[in-house]
This record gives sequence, structure tokens and C-alpha cells, in this order.
Amino acid sequence: MQAIRQYYEDAPASVDIPESMRHQRLVVILQTQDAPASQPMTGLKALLCAMPNVGDESDFARQADVGRGDVAWDS
Repeated sequence: MQAIRQYYEDAPASVDIPESMRHQRLVVILQTQDAPASQPMTGLKALLCAMPNVGDESDFARQADVGRGDVAWDS
């Protein structure tokens, strides 16, 4: 298996396939390096990031199980 990795500062409209790889089974993965800084976050992730950091861990602790109290079972 031969792998080629190329980085482009300004991606061209088309990418040439080397002659040795033509007419073979090929996997092409296109991935941008940097996310655009001008796009604001939206959706659930933005909502969760905007929540203030308040409260204590004890506010979210599970309450102790005290059972059913004085419930009597029929015999």
C-alpha cells in the first residue's frame, strides 16, 4: 500500500492522481485543517458552553435511600 499526504495552503479546484495510483482501488479523504473563526457556535454545544459555572457538587448529589419508612407487608 502506498500513501501520499499533501498539504495545500490554498486548495486547488482539482487534485491530480499520480499515474501509479490510477485505475486502482483508491480512498480519498479531504479534511480542512482549521475551522473558520467567523462561524459562531450554534446548537446544544453553544447552549451548554454559555451556562454559568455556579453551584456545588453537593447540589447534584444523589439523595440517600431511606427506604419506605413504616410500610407493613401483608403476611
